[in-house]
Amino acid sequence: MERSVRIAVVGGVADDLVGALRQLPLRPEVRCFANVCDDTDSLARYQPELLLVQLGPEPAEEVGALRLLRQLWPALAIVLVTSPEGELQQAAHATRIGGRLLLYPHAPGQLAAVVEQALQGSDRPRAEVFVDLAHGIADEINNPLMFLSGHLQLLRAGLDPTDAARRDQLDAAMQGIARIQASVDRLRLLSVAAGGPQRRARVDLADLVQQAIAARPRQQPEQAAVDLPSAPCVLDGDPEQLAAAARAALEFADGLARGGARAELSLLLRAGIVQLRLAAAGPPLEQWRLPQTFEPYYPSRLLQGQSHGLGLFLVQTVVLGHRGQATARRTGRAAITIDFLLPA
Repeated sequence: MERSVRIAVVGGVADDLVGALRQLPLRPEVRCFANVCDDTDSLARYQPELLLVQLGPEPAEEVGALRLLRQLWPALAIVLVTSPEGELQQAAHATRIGGRLLLYPHAPGQLAAVVEQALQGSDRPRAEVFVDLAHGIADEINNPLMFLSGHLQLLRAGLDPTDAARRDQLDAAMQGIARIQASVDRLRLLSVAAGGPQRRARVDLADLVQQAIAARPRQQPEQAAVDLPSAPCVLDGDPEQLAAAARAALEFADGLARGGARAELSLLLRAGIVQLRLAAAGPPLEQWRLPQTFEPYYPSRLLQGQSHGLGLFLVQTVVLGHRGQATARRTGRAAITIDFLLPA
């Protein structure tokens, strides 16, 4: 494992939130400080990569201290913790200091997502924005799609059995509708997965990756390498969501391979954590922007002609919903490693 991330918790942050930080799969090093103004020297000695701060009732002095820290230490990431009632007021403070907001109590996966986005310097909206959009698009498309599918089925049923050309045309149209339906189903799954597992069972992630390998298209010349352990990688989770995540990860890795990169998907069980790692290198990744790794359809900008724009976002959503972590880092000029970590 890489060196633990250092996180400083400042102010009256709830104890269970501090505990949740320490229980993140990457096991960050977490220290608590009373006040950003009084503990500036101690914070400077600790040198955290992330400050998690709950401001007091009169925050002007604390905001000034945080702005000074950011000027002296530009790489420092700051997250302000607030209740939903204080969101508007705290959003203004977060904007002034170049930080992010964490609403407490937080939804499943929200803590890990905010921590990762803050450390990566991502300026994307909260994941809920994309999830709500996915749900809305699925609802918009589904009704007219079902109407069209029903009419095509009726047309096909009424065809002259000898009219092979017309039947082939309708079959092609039905296949297109099936592909659209699969996309709608993926959007629905994505919107549901953000809320965490819908049902729980003991799931072997290695077996799910094997199933995804078996479902690969037969005529696919470029494929990612896959390295699976001999022992099971069992965790407690939603079988449908985890199976979709395994398929999406493999499809994305294969897409990178088709785009001219060297890609490998590996699975490892260590210290109570199941790690699904995607390592890739090659010219298509030279311009990759880490903060945008998990944005929907960002990969499509750089890897043209591939239909995996939702792949990484789907895997991240499932992993965060299972109280895991998704991290991305650059390992060379044209190389990235993406880790999905789940509690075993």
